[in-house]
Amino acid sequence: MNLKQISQAVSGTPCLPKHSFVANTIVKEIVSGRYKIGDLLPAESKLSAQFDCSRHTIRVALRTLYERGLVIGHQGKGTVVQSIPSHARYQSTYQTLEELLQYAAESSRELLDIRKKKITGRLATWLGCSSGSLWWEIKTIRKRKPDHKVFAASSIYVPQIFQEAVLALPGSKRPLFSLLGELPNYQIAKIEQLFSVAKATKEESLSLGLNPGDSVMSLERRFYSQKGRLIEVARSVHPPELYQYQMTLRQEIGPTH
Repeated sequence: MNLKQISQAVSGTPCLPKHSFVANTIVKEIVSGRYKIGDLLPAESKLSAQFDCSRHTIRVALRTLYERGLVIGHQGKGTVVQSIPSHARYQSTYQTLEELLQYAAESSRELLDIRKKKITGRLATWLGCSSGSLWWEIKTIRKRKPDHKVFAASSIYVPQIFQEAVLALPGSKRPLFSLLGELPNYQIAKIEQLFSVAKATKEESLSLGLNPGDSVMSLERRFYSQKGRLIEVARSVHPPELYQYQMTLRQEIGPTH
């Protein structure tokens, strides 16, 4: 990813695939009340002109909305809105680094703490580093922009050699992984994600307004450079009612004989 793409994502300028941008825009229009349940969406030709894209792109976007249960197609009638997405949920459908950056741009981050920490015990095992290694530990929360409600509490860890990027974080609205990705030889090439149900720690429960031990959705991300070096590990937890994950599987069907 180049600097222009990162800048566009953080500033809010769409760098998503066009069909994702179209789908997201229509969802926002449904939430805002422009389209209500039972309303017809504009015809494909009108949407194509509105978004300055091909009708194929519009069909892909509408298929996304159909798979999410927001619209339904009626033969001879068109595409009808059949449900309204909850304002409260943040839905993870990120398949590219650009989409992850767009997510960061659509919420606000608050830094709670930045410190250098000697890693030992279970934390060293989790990070996969030697006991006694020095890493940076960053604590953050994320808030929804419309109502400033906290929907995520995160613990982020990076090796001590990345001090330059870590110290630049307070003065930047960009996520840490985008700052790390600009360092020579550390462009992000792979992100591993692990979703699970966990118990909120005392610290996490205070940030999210929960009770210690309450169930939360946990998302762990590990960022790797092109040479396979682990450069960031992040754990974010979310109240279950504020977060969901969606993945669509498709099967390639060959020609029939």
